[in-house]
Amino acid sequence: MTANIRMLGAILYCTLVTVSFGATVILLYISEIPQTQRDYALVLLGALIASFKDVGSYWTGSTASSQSKDATIAQMTGQTKP
Repeated sequence: MTANIRMLGAILYCTLVTVSFGATVILLYISEIPQTQRDYALVLLGALIASFKDVGSYWTGSTASSQSKDATIAQMTGQTKP
């Protein structure tokens, strides 16, 4: 049950980041940003780029080494993996 809830949370987070990234890029492309708001928009875009990269890494399995590390630590301490 906990694994299902964790997976649902990951799916919701990834969807939110992807939609936000796409919408921000489209809005930056089609609309004129006032000079006073330009810095805020670029900071938002930078944060979304970093999060979007993490989403891609999560779904492509690039975090397999992290899972391996957790399994090794659990094995060394005699704990079972949750």
